[in-house]
Amino acid sequence: MESLLSSFKHFKVSRGFNYRYFFSPATSGKPTLLFIHGFPSLAIDWHHQITFFKAKGYGLVVPDMLGYGGTDKPEEYTEYLHSLLAQDLVDILDHEEVTNAIAIGHDWGARTNSSLAHFHPDRFIGFGFLAVGYTAPNTSVTYDELQAQMTQLLGYNPYGYWEDFSSSDAADIIPKHVESFWDILHAKDTRTWRFNICPPGAISVFIESDSRTPRDPALDQVQRIHDKEFAKGGFRGPLNYYRVAISAEELEDAKKVPLENYTVKKPVYLGCTERDEICVPIIAQTAAKQYCPQATIETFDTGHWVLLDVPKDVNLALEKWINSIVA
Repeated sequence: MESLLSSFKHFKVSRGFNYRYFFSPATSGKPTLLFIHGFPSLAIDWHHQITFFKAKGYGLVVPDMLGYGGTDKPEEYTEYLHSLLAQDLVDILDHEEVTNAIAIGHDWGARTNSSLAHFHPDRFIGFGFLAVGYTAPNTSVTYDELQAQMTQLLGYNPYGYWEDFSSSDAADIIPKHVESFWDILHAKDTRTWRFNICPPGAISVFIESDSRTPRDPALDQVQRIHDKEFAKGGFRGPLNYYRVAISAEELEDAKKVPLENYTVKKPVYLGCTERDEICVPIIAQTAAKQYCPQATIETFDTGHWVLLDVPKDVNLALEKWINSIVA
């Protein structure tokens, strides 16, 4: 993985931020895959996908998203509005002269991928979503209302931790209890998320009490790089994705989406995660059936970190879907 890091490139996007990203040009007429990570991840988390698809001649653009790794880390949370992030990614594709692209996002990367579908639908031939599905524009439902809706649907609130992560002191607290933070985010027993992450205040109690739980061994391979990069760059940038999520600016940003782009007219791949207590499959499946008429929907018997937990299954499923839309 360290050898991949040494081959990363840098580019300053149109709004002035520098991005670090992995790039490999396509060969033999293959499309280019844009992989978009979420929280708290890095471009290197896609290393299984990079190795697999590069060997088959696919082009690859895999950035450290804004706030992460070798990419700039502005402190103002409004810089992380997903419409702005989407434009950043298109700037990188334009810089690399990529014309035949498929965007694939995981976690908050899937949310940014939705904005690519909203604002740049003709720039891509398809959109892939892992764990988190396509998100239709939300112009009115507040964070409090969203929590109430999800509680009614699931019987518990999967998004209570957004308040913890968007608090003004979260970025200072996490480094002081970082082992507990990684333990719970990368927990081996995914059921613990419902009790130690989801309820409001629960993850703060877990982290600040230095609680421990066994980690998913599939994450061990990226942990050393995570430790280094987050110790250097901190968590303030990554946590801004949560500040955006509960903000009024997010609702206003959604109002810019043309009504005709609420429905994704391009092919969509949705890979749900069966043992994910936060990104519950029924949420993503319902949205895909409503807004994505060309959706391929599959479910992996794993937790949230599907790209690392079952990389062979993910790679083969994505390749099958890609072949079906470019044939």
